[in-house]
Amino acid sequence: MSYIVLARKYRPQSFSEVYAQDHVTKILQSAISSGRIAHAYLFTGPRGVGKTSLARIMAKSLNCVDGPTTHPCNVCTNCTEITAGVSPDVIEIDGASNTGVDDIRELQKELLYAASGSKYKIYIIDEVHMLSKNAFNALLKTLEEPPENVIFIFATTEPHKVLPTIISRCQRYDFKRIPIEAIVARLRELAEQEGIKADDESLYLIARKADGGMRDALSLMDQTISYCANDIQIAQVRQIFGMIPNQLYYDFMCHIKDHDAQKLIISLHQIFEEGTDLQEFIANMMEYLRLVLLSKLGIGIKDVSAEELPLFAEVANMFSQNDLMYIMSQLMQTRLDIRQSNNPYLLIEATMIKLSRLDEIEDISRLINSLKQGGNSLNTSFTPPAPGTGRVQEPKQRHIAQTSPPVSELKEREQKTKEMPRPEATIDSLKAIWDDLTQRIRKSSQLAGLAFKSAQIQNMTDTVINLKLDSVTNFNAIKSHLERVESIISDVFGKALRVNLMLEEKDAPTKVEIKRKSIDDIKAENPELKAFIEQTEARLV
Repeated sequence: MSYIVLARKYRPQSFSEVYAQDHVTKILQSAISSGRIAHAYLFTGPRGVGKTSLARIMAKSLNCVDGPTTHPCNVCTNCTEITAGVSPDVIEIDGASNTGVDDIRELQKELLYAASGSKYKIYIIDEVHMLSKNAFNALLKTLEEPPENVIFIFATTEPHKVLPTIISRCQRYDFKRIPIEAIVARLRELAEQEGIKADDESLYLIARKADGGMRDALSLMDQTISYCANDIQIAQVRQIFGMIPNQLYYDFMCHIKDHDAQKLIISLHQIFEEGTDLQEFIANMMEYLRLVLLSKLGIGIKDVSAEELPLFAEVANMFSQNDLMYIMSQLMQTRLDIRQSNNPYLLIEATMIKLSRLDEIEDISRLINSLKQGGNSLNTSFTPPAPGTGRVQEPKQRHIAQTSPPVSELKEREQKTKEMPRPEATIDSLKAIWDDLTQRIRKSSQLAGLAFKSAQIQNMTDTVINLKLDSVTNFNAIKSHLERVESIISDVFGKALRVNLMLEEKDAPTKVEIKRKSIDDIKAENPELKAFIEQTEARLV
């Protein structure tokens, strides 16, 4: 018999074997026990979390000779046929290969035939989101009112592509990613059954690489067993997946703490020479920093083994939270820049050199904070590192010259401005300060300022200023801001003044008199027209 991969060999065959989906399995078991079985189900979630497996388990629970039951026997004819995928009453359809309306019509024809040897006829459509819109619409009526004892089970990784009208006709169950601890527990269990020795660090690494999918984890485990045989070691696992040991990231962080750019670049070149993918290197370092941040915040880390925890805690004690966030932000930006760069190695080298000067960034931040506080001097100033030391020298006292006058001087200027003599309320004075008034009004309203500039002074009394405007637009612009204009003018002259607006009257248009011609005038102007009029005896109407 040919070899069966672990993902198929250890596929869940009962509700109890489905990992980390208790919120779904308990509801389905309760529904089967109480007889509240729906006619359509929609299973959604990431790849490899048990959607299709649970659909088969439910089919076996409903069609088992002892069923409906929450514990299918897995030995009867119906159970074994469903497990092998050859049951005539449990039809599995690939949504990606049957996307058209004609495929749905064929399915609808098959619904007319009752189940041959089972209680229910069950259709499992995998990747149902691949069906076309027309195919979905053709399925609506059948899905809402299917024949008796017909059940549909849909599975998809992209529920947002399924029509809302389809989702509303199904019971939807959202599967979640499987936690790393659950994946490790399952891998450890399978290793014991297969007689394979594997350390916890290797199992955690495989579980992290699987990204929440049990099928992916089993496939990676299969790949690891093929290389390592019956003794799985962490060094070999890292070599298979091209992953860098956490110890190397620890060394990187120590070099950053010591401001040793030379060792940073040397370590980086060693990684380059091993052929490590640059994007993968940055992504793994960001994941390492994420775990360090969690350790810094006192949050329990479940993604690593107990032996590795002290290593993360030590790095967390080296840096402040702000430093770790800054390093991560630099790596994120570098990862984005690499995609558009012709020299990605240069970008990573420049980033590492920048991170090795992290203390200089701190000095600049303190400088900015001091400037924001308005201090006259700073206790720290940036001093370049001494040659050959790689460290920043002790900051020295430095006086920062004032770039703006002190508050007392500003108050003195304001007081002098208030004490300046006011202009007399005369037309001459008004014309002299007209541009100044225009600028003040424009600060309140640009349109009103332009209209005020074009206004003509008619006359002025002790309390009223008469202005004439040449257009309705300028008239309305000042009128809508009249209170503000009067307030500005009154403030300048130091007395209450009112503004009276007048609209300039345009000259009446010249009347054009149209002289009507008589038939005799027409005859005199055109001899040919005269002959026509006389011959036809035409009249002028």
